Amino acid sequence: MISRFDMTADVRREDAMYHDYPIEQVARSTNTRFQMGFARMTMHLLPEFDDIVLEPSLDGLKILAAHETALSRPGELIRRMYADSVEFEEPQVRLLYGESVQEPVMWVRASIDREHAEHVIQDLITRGGEIEQVDWMALPLLVLARAPLRELLGYPRALGALTQGRGEVRMWLSHYAPVPPPEPGKAA
Repeated sequence: MISRFDMTADVRREDAMYHDYPIEQVARSTNTRFQMGFARMTMHLLPEFDDIVLEPSLDGLKILAAHETALSRPGELIRRMYADSVEFEEPQVRLLYGESVQEPVMWVRASIDREHAEHVIQDLITRGGEIEQVDWMALPLLVLARAPLRELLGYPRALGALTQGRGEVRMWLSHYAPVPPPEPGKAA
């Protein structure tokens, strides 16, 4: 018989296999205690997605995604299927555990109007981004940067606010890097 502890350890090992999916969100039913059953049934009802892996768990349906924007499509379909009887956790960054804990670093490509360039570039720098390239000749202007995913959660909405809804963003995994130690005087 497998204990819950053993099952959780197996799930953590499986999670490591999906390192191309650095963000996750959990959907759970508010009508049942049996989240594994809800997750399995929901997986069978959903189509296959690009940039998404679905995984049943004791906590509900794990939606593993290549980037934050990819979470929206399965989320919309699940909300349509279950209406008010489903809840979603906030998206979480998935870490890799080994000799050191590593976090995902994402490429960010923002297409923006020239008038918003300064604010967008400064916002990416504030989020720990390294600006790799700015194509000042392109229309719209293109900014290419890399930043830790933990700092980019919510960035599609933030870019929309910075550009009055006219900016577009595309993100994809660059690599994993060691999680930096906490700054002195700040909580971990």
